[in-house]
Amino acid sequence: MPPTTLRASYTIAAPILQRFNAVVPHGERSHVMEELMKQALAIREAELENIAEAFLTDPAFAECRDDEKRWDVTAGDGLENL
Repeated sequence: MPPTTLRASYTIAAPILQRFNAVVPHGERSHVMEELMKQALAIREAELENIAEAFLTDPAFAECRDDEKRWDVTAGDGLENL
């Protein structure tokens, strides 16, 4: 294990964990779980990137982008120093 590892505790349904433990050898379990976590992160991050891309490019969000620009100007108008 790399020196920057952490231990974690998760609640997993007993039948799933029992099957996992029966199929995945003891020395491979952490690696398999880490790879599954990486896959889950990649999927979720891609979803967020798609949402951000749609916001930045889709004509349906043009009004929202214009509102965002107005808020950016307002945020920098010095009122926070009152």
